Amino acid sequence: MLDTSVYKKLAHNDTGAAAGHQGGIVIPKDIAEFFPPLPAVIAKGGPTVDTRLKADLFVDGVRVAAIETRYQHQTWGGTRTAERRLTDNLGPLRNEATEDDIVLFTKDLLDDEYIQIHLLRKATAEYDLLNARIGTARWGPVDPSNPPVSITEIQIAENDIEEVAENAPNVFGVKRQEAEVVTMRKARDRAFRNKVLDQYDFRCAFTGRKFVSPHSPRTVGLDAAHVVPVHASGSDHPANGLPLSKELHWAFDKGLIGVGENRRIVVPEDVGALNGNEFLLGLNGDQIREAELERLRVSEEALAWHRKNVLLA
Repeated sequence: MLDTSVYKKLAHNDTGAAAGHQGGIVIPKDIAEFFPPLPAVIAKGGPTVDTRLKADLFVDGVRVAAIETRYQHQTWGGTRTAERRLTDNLGPLRNEATEDDIVLFTKDLLDDEYIQIHLLRKATAEYDLLNARIGTARWGPVDPSNPPVSITEIQIAENDIEEVAENAPNVFGVKRQEAEVVTMRKARDRAFRNKVLDQYDFRCAFTGRKFVSPHSPRTVGLDAAHVVPVHASGSDHPANGLPLSKELHWAFDKGLIGVGENRRIVVPEDVGALNGNEFLLGLNGDQIREAELERLRVSEEALAWHRKNVLLA
């Protein structure tokens, strides 16, 4: 799931026309907070913290390359001003760029190893529209009213979910405030998903399937379904979650499929009788897959709530 974007108006040294050996695009600290996170520990033998990212490069809306690039925080051992920089294999984009062109950076909220980089060149409609909006600013969120999720928010959410998971299962939580910051809600959804999927080896609890992207083994076509949904005061405890393929998540939320007291899949008779629901019917009676840790297995209280309030009679 792509996040919203940040931008940078390029300096001459960010372009392919720059001289010197330290090629790449400098990432200002103010927007680095919205990039994929870097490792917390410096690699042995060097003053640089870095990670490898898969990246799709676009020039004026057309993809020109799919690459692997390096995102690094160069500390210079404290002898120079530290800087963050994207390097390696950016030529298809940097060689098309000139000073004051705009680059958009868009991370994937569900995959810390992927980013999209879009070059908007001067004299294009997209450039003119954004340039008029940002004025004299050189970098920042493309839409300040809808910024990306920050690394700080991701860390807070992950810590919160870990703390919740250490407690006894409680499928009903405090109802989320209507005014909850959108970015914090996205961060909590991300943390909940990662915790639930990790307990099931990133496989669907109903089928055992997963579809893996070459970007990352953790990028799979699965959702973490809240059994008791958030709008019904469902909690973010992992015991209120099930990893489901997107189509089965939809079917679960619509009551076309559920889980019985015996931990087996239930497909209502009227649902299974409909043309087009043969796949669902084939799952009827199958045992669900369980979380690795028994205390994090989906709660019977949550499943009973779903049978009573959602599953079609």
